Amino acid sequence: MAKQYYLSNNGTHVGPYTHETVLKKIESQEHQWTDYVYDETIGEWLMLVEHPEFAAKLAQRPSVRPGAPLAPTPKNTLKEKEWFLLKDGNNYGPFCQLELIQMLQEKALFEYDYVWHSKLPNWKRVAELEEFSPKSIRSMKESNDADVAEIFFRRRHARASYGASLIVHNNKTVFRGQALEISAGGAGVLIDTPNLQPGQSLFLHFQPGNGVPPFNVVCQIVSKQFVKEASSHEAEAVKYGVKFTTLSQSVRESIKNFTTKAA
Repeated sequence: MAKQYYLSNNGTHVGPYTHETVLKKIESQEHQWTDYVYDETIGEWLMLVEHPEFAAKLAQRPSVRPGAPLAPTPKNTLKEKEWFLLKDGNNYGPFCQLELIQMLQEKALFEYDYVWHSKLPNWKRVAELEEFSPKSIRSMKESNDADVAEIFFRRRHARASYGASLIVHNNKTVFRGQALEISAGGAGVLIDTPNLQPGQSLFLHFQPGNGVPPFNVVCQIVSKQFVKEASSHEAEAVKYGVKFTTLSQSVRESIKNFTTKAA
């Protein structure tokens, strides 16, 4: 019997479908690469672009070599599929800017990943581009554009404010920190050092808070932002976004229960 998949878009689950049917639905634009697919052998909902079997179909080379003379292109729009991303030595795309921003929201794309379109002379890290800066994304989020607003409500994991203190270890040094928000997939935390970088792995020990028991987790830094602490006009704190890579199922369920109640 052929392997079966379920698809999700805006909270609606449909299927089961075969691998070929899912690809046809993407080609017809009935579903997007940023929609979710459930694979029983993996046991988790993943973005189609994250699923190894479907991502292999998405890999392709950009139509224009980075660094080559640029041909005239139509005025860029948020929905124009002109962006490519580089992961594990493969080029994926094309995507529109909105799709990449949604991947950033869902932690399928990170600030240290490389992206490119025909107006750029070479591949650039996401963090280097104004289109994906926190200020630009915040401005988009506050806009009245329905298409833009939708991507900020299609998270895989519900998030909620979370004020637990934590201890951070990077295999060399111990730091202190404070959680700002949490989800079953990751957290936003303040850490008392500016020297950590996206891509690094960390060990976090969360103190109990808001009904969630104390827990340990291995995570990866996916974003970094300098912010002013409210308690001081001079001191700077660093907010890091982290993705949980090793977390027990019981703790994951406790976090899900907390974020659901807080929503």
